[in-house]
Amino acid sequence: MTVYTIFGIVALGAFILALIRFIVNRPPNILITFLQDFVGVFFIFSGFVKAVDPLGTSYKMHEYFEAFAVEGLRPMWEYIATFSTFFAIVMIAAELFVGLMLIIGWKPRFTVGIIWLLTLFFTFLTGFTYLSGYGITKPFILLSGVAILLFAAVAFPEKQSRRINITFFAFGVAVILFLLTKLTGHFFTCDFTENKMQVTDCGCFGDFIKLKPWETFYKDIILDIMILVLVLNVKFVRPVFGNMFRSGLAGFAALASLIFCLYNVYSNEPVIDFRPYKIGNDIIDLRKEKRPEKREMQWQYHNKKTGQWETVTYEDVMKNRVQYDKYDTNYRKDNIIDPGIPAKITNLRIETEDGVEITDSLLANPDYFGMVVVYNLNITHAEAFKQLNAIAAGMDKLGLKFFVVTVNNGKVDEFRHQYQTAYPFYNADETPLKTIIRSNPGLVLFKHGVVINKWHYRHLPTFEELNQQYFSKK
Repeated sequence: MTVYTIFGIVALGAFILALIRFIVNRPPNILITFLQDFVGVFFIFSGFVKAVDPLGTSYKMHEYFEAFAVEGLRPMWEYIATFSTFFAIVMIAAELFVGLMLIIGWKPRFTVGIIWLLTLFFTFLTGFTYLSGYGITKPFILLSGVAILLFAAVAFPEKQSRRINITFFAFGVAVILFLLTKLTGHFFTCDFTENKMQVTDCGCFGDFIKLKPWETFYKDIILDIMILVLVLNVKFVRPVFGNMFRSGLAGFAALASLIFCLYNVYSNEPVIDFRPYKIGNDIIDLRKEKRPEKREMQWQYHNKKTGQWETVTYEDVMKNRVQYDKYDTNYRKDNIIDPGIPAKITNLRIETEDGVEITDSLLANPDYFGMVVVYNLNITHAEAFKQLNAIAAGMDKLGLKFFVVTVNNGKVDEFRHQYQTAYPFYNADETPLKTIIRSNPGLVLFKHGVVINKWHYRHLPTFEELNQQYFSKK
């Protein structure tokens, strides 16, 4: 599925809703009605695929805050990052809520205004993701923030004439920023290079679909235009149902959205798993590259005299055709001839305490084996290890392997001694561990590299249950 497929499906749903409205009560402006339904359906879809796994969005928010800290004000961003889960839950619940409220026309000006502010916020994030690949400077970030704030102000005036005036002013600032970027070159330090991006995926649709940075940024620009039309024509946004029913539905939707997000964060694994480690997946196969990438090694060199970036190939370097004294800086930017089909899992590397990789040998085990995932020993729910120890003892009697994979923080031996864990602890990076299971700790049952089942620490099985369901039937 691509972003174009998503837009197509949402457009079809919006068309059906708009057609029903047209048949029932003939709205005064069918275009605004279609946009009302399109944006509403889009927000509900976008919110739902994230609501099934709010922790994934929380991790992505934390990644953004860390990237912002690199640009300055590190103590502030590091403090804000501690509230990543809170921000994720509120943002996702708000998406679901305002999407439905826009469709039913509940408090149109308030709802459209909130959607406008949320979309501008998303645009800033996706813009930062994509444009950081050009080596954006702090002045560019500052001026872009000013432009975003001006556009945000469009939603506040009650009179349409004032909203239009602010819109023209904001567009003027955006055009000036664009011209300054193109004419002076002071805001971008290089041509676009994907590996320069500080955040490589915006997480707009959670793990449901991973969009390229430019796709998600342009997607938000299109949504900005649609929602701006709604903001400027909010008087044509028509409600459905009676006022009392709309108010009751608003209260129910707000509460249900919040409860759904909280349930998927604190009580269990995501109700729908879009990750590569979902139950039934063969991790051995997903770690294999299907078709190798083909690329030509190239560099971009900055000409001191002309101010232009010039391409230098590997052949140029090997045949001494590069006049290095003409340039003052360079960066590598390869030419991708064929992107190939990469492995879906590329960052899973499990090591012993001595740094020896054992990922393949662990996954190749033809029998059942249990893997406890602990992405952070400092904040893990250690009480769960009493039950995990009992499972480990039972599996050991059956000759089945049981181990922990965690991030080595230098306190593994202390932890093992304190909680009497008589099974191996292996090391891995935090990112894949957070992806495997949204629990700290969490138990994953494998067989020959296939994920058989996963359990949140709040719902751990007993050894007897595991034995009856799996081990005694092998």
